[in-house]
Amino acid sequence: MTRLCMLIALATTAMATVLAGTAAAAPMDFTRCPGRPAVQCGTLVVPLDRADPAKGTLSLHVERLPARSARRGTFVLLAGGPGQAGTPVSPEDPVAMAIPGWDYVMFDQRGTGRAALRCRALDARGASETPAAVGKCAEQVGPNRAFYGSRESALDINDLRAGLGLESFALGGVSYGTYVAQYYAQMFPTRVSHLVLDSVVDPATFNGLDAPFFASANAVLPALCAGRRCRDITSDPVADLTTLLARTASTALHGRRTTLSGSVVRSSIGGPGNQGDLPALLAAGDLDIGLRRLWPGAARAAASGDASPLMRILTIAASSGAPPPPTEISSALFWATTCEDSRVPWTSATPLDQRPALAQANADANAAAFAPFSAANALPDSTANGCTAWPEAATDPLQPGPLPQVPTLLLAGGQDMRTPTASAQAVAARAPGSFLLQVPGAGHSVLGSTTCADNQLANLLAGRRVSTAACNRESPTPWPVQAPPAGLAAVAPSGARGTAGRVAHAARMAVRDGVDAMDAAAGAGLDRLPGIRGGTARQLGSFGPQIVYSRFSAVRGVSITGTLRFNGRSFQGSVRVNGPGAWDG
Repeated sequence: MTRLCMLIALATTAMATVLAGTAAAAPMDFTRCPGRPAVQCGTLVVPLDRADPAKGTLSLHVERLPARSARRGTFVLLAGGPGQAGTPVSPEDPVAMAIPGWDYVMFDQRGTGRAALRCRALDARGASETPAAVGKCAEQVGPNRAFYGSRESALDINDLRAGLGLESFALGGVSYGTYVAQYYAQMFPTRVSHLVLDSVVDPATFNGLDAPFFASANAVLPALCAGRRCRDITSDPVADLTTLLARTASTALHGRRTTLSGSVVRSSIGGPGNQGDLPALLAAGDLDIGLRRLWPGAARAAASGDASPLMRILTIAASSGAPPPPTEISSALFWATTCEDSRVPWTSATPLDQRPALAQANADANAAAFAPFSAANALPDSTANGCTAWPEAATDPLQPGPLPQVPTLLLAGGQDMRTPTASAQAVAARAPGSFLLQVPGAGHSVLGSTTCADNQLANLLAGRRVSTAACNRESPTPWPVQAPPAGLAAVAPSGARGTAGRVAHAARMAVRDGVDAMDAAAGAGLDRLPGIRGGTARQLGSFGPQIVYSRFSAVRGVSITGTLRFNGRSFQGSVRVNGPGAWDG
């Protein structure tokens, strides 16, 4: 067979496989969802393996919130992960509320939600996602793990389209969902009427090393400090990060950390074997902007020898609750999909024992892309490292090709590092006539969190003008928080001379710190904020916002206890101050 004939034969086979995904689709039946009569529930049945129907089928749960005004079309939104369930849909979903003329559809992609892939190795309480655990998970899932890549999900979406009786529809995705949405749009360009990509994954850099995240520190941190917002904190937040990375490369950063109970313990960050600590703490700010506000001050303090403010970020980031169950996010599906989609330097035929060396060599070869981080920061906790133990490797990853010329909106949080603005810009260049909306004050996942972004989605779907500057005022870059000094000697007297003035000033710093940092704890789902040097603060709302301080300390040797109430303009109340020696009040 000539090379040309072989290419024609392969193309014909591929097209037959694609069409097979639509031929089996039957019209879907919907009923009212139990307990949510405004939402309709249905089931999409798809083949596990389109090349071998005898292997059985998968039942994917689908939910639809019908249009609340004259129907203009259907908007399907894909969840992220990989592994995140798309359902349940809330009748008050802010995205759906913004587009009342559209049916709003979400579904659990294969291996997620009610039909989640599971494995004891990763689902057990306290399990860590080491390569050994990932490999064990692959064994527990079994050979069917090979049918959970993004290509299969794209074919499922086309079955969903047919089951909904649609010729075309508006397709959106969040985070990893943008990868699948791009996959579908490339495979079925005529079936997409509009494309919405929120927190965009660039398939060109989907290689398991996450270089865009690491490199984005060079843009995200200066943006956080632009406009002299860090004038009392630091002149160069990237330099502070670089100092910490160098310091923790060979020796751990030790310090005193306050727990959620208010007690103080010794703790450490970084050092040999823990080079992923600092990137993880920084990444936590993607999902909790309150933590990102604390970062410049905490990093500056740590670079100057005071690790306690950074240790508080560790407490908050590590205390955000138990891992969600597989029905909410499936770790097994995450690895099955990621390892099949990531461009790693090995194939499924490469022996497992040869892969770690290939992963290390690949990370070393791309070291410059991680700056100011290093390959030592990037590789240990990377998906590429975990995938060294997963038998299957990339078979048909998405290529960074052109997207259909349809109305397209891309959204990027200005403080999002895991899917940074640079990734959205790269994908926008492949989408003719697209709109890129940057939301300065947002982190990861924009839709539903800012009205300005939801309004631009509505404008896109309605054919109205889309403003890419719409969020500059409504969602400005957050204001960083200065870390208090470690001890009284560095506190300037205020209101009185000498130690009395220093204690009074330190007490006011504690009050201010509780107010400024409370949103970091709330963003992590915590009911209390640990003090930098001990104690806790809690926000209550029974009679208007209140902050209850309990031995809360921002400066070593000075703590406060009491309650402050917000009257609409400021916090008022009284606190008892416990200072060194007899300096109480």
